[in-house]
Amino acid sequence: MKKILLSSLVSGVLFSSSAMADDIISSIKVGLFESEKKAMHKVTVSMIQAIEAAKKSVNGQVVKAKLDEEDDYLVYKIKIIARNGKKMEVLVDPVTAKVLKSKDDD
Repeated sequence: MKKILLSSLVSGVLFSSSAMADDIISSIKVGLFESEKKAMHKVTVSMIQAIEAAKKSVNGQVVKAKLDEEDDYLVYKIKIIARNGKKMEVLVDPVTAKVLKSKDDD
């Protein structure tokens, strides 16, 4: 299955893609749907809501965000430069807006 990418221009920042190989379980398992389009219809959290959730978890400047497939699950991947200068990646569930994982992105 092709990667699902949703790129958006928000506040003058271009959001794009990246990869991470950890086991993640979100609300939407992509393989359970006949098509990417049907999986996408299950997304109830907007990109802005996902960014807000990520920023509550890691205080800093958002530099990239996307809706992507990770370990056969659909997740928002939000890249943030934390106030301490660390590069962080935050994964957010596209149905619940729950932060699934935060990790260093160096």
